[in-house]
Amino acid sequence: MQKLYANQLAQHLATQLAPCYLLFGEEPLQKLEAIDAIRLAAKAQGYNERLSFSADAQFDWQELSNELNAMSLFADKRLIELELVQQKLSAQANDQLKALPQQLHSDVILLIHGERSHSDVSKLAWFKQLQTQAVQIPVYPLDERQSLQWLRERSRQLKLQLSSDALALLQQHCAGNLLAARQELEKLALSNIQTALDANALSQFLADHSSFTVFQLLDAILAAHSDDALHRLQRLCQQDTEPVIIAWQLQKEALALREMAQAQQDNQPLSDVFKRLAIWPKRQPLYQQALKRLNLAWLDYLLAELAAFDRLYKSGQLDNSVLALAHLVTLFMHPVGKVFSLHQLSHD
Repeated sequence: MQKLYANQLAQHLATQLAPCYLLFGEEPLQKLEAIDAIRLAAKAQGYNERLSFSADAQFDWQELSNELNAMSLFADKRLIELELVQQKLSAQANDQLKALPQQLHSDVILLIHGERSHSDVSKLAWFKQLQTQAVQIPVYPLDERQSLQWLRERSRQLKLQLSSDALALLQQHCAGNLLAARQELEKLALSNIQTALDANALSQFLADHSSFTVFQLLDAILAAHSDDALHRLQRLCQQDTEPVIIAWQLQKEALALREMAQAQQDNQPLSDVFKRLAIWPKRQPLYQQALKRLNLAWLDYLLAELAAFDRLYKSGQLDNSVLALAHLVTLFMHPVGKVFSLHQLSHD
């Protein structure tokens, strides 16, 4: 049947209900809102009973089968929700899932959902067998452009007037966390503010809910967005991300950049390096941008600083690992005077 993105689901539900929905992805708010929308639409169409199952290692698959096959002249039509909580399913679970297409009927809507990425789960045999009767709803994390569009659209729905700089501020404060963004916008809506808000007016309402991954930090570093990069580093540290994990990813990125810089110096095509390092076309411009400001000599210095961080951190000699990481992040973005050196500190 169809494949719909989360923002297309409402239009679909207004006209029809599918016998099965397959909802997978790693962004929690879009997933939660899609589940709520399916529940409301099912109830409006007379599916008044809702059963929820969570398929962990101890799950009794026979119980699900019994419910799917239990039809009565006087029974309510039902929405049956099955959450797949395990990343890797057992052989029994896969067999039971493969049998589901034969158990679907008009008195039941089956919603299967989980946190596993859609691209991974869509390759499985049971998914391919179900997809002929199901609507697939892949849920992807939003990139910066998409998240800004989401904020603009959600503000409009809540009848909020936010200027461009206010939206940019909200995006920075809630980046990577749509649930926090929704909460902030709903709080603003409840405040019944009738006038347009700029960034200065908005700032008094906001608490910092940013939730970043190390990969989002790396994107800001490669693009040399200094304020964003240091903000994301601060939030990662506040989220108790291990400094050694951040440093390891920085080192991995520096090694990749050095390999690219060496290829350029040797007049070799960067496309070969991108392919060898499995760097997606979407991210390749970020590396090309970084290579314009970081030459081989500077990357060698940066790698020496990263090695020094590793020595100092593991030996317990770093008084402030966050400050040291900020130093490293800054070196990625702008070659600066070597007035401070972790390498020198590690040899004192």
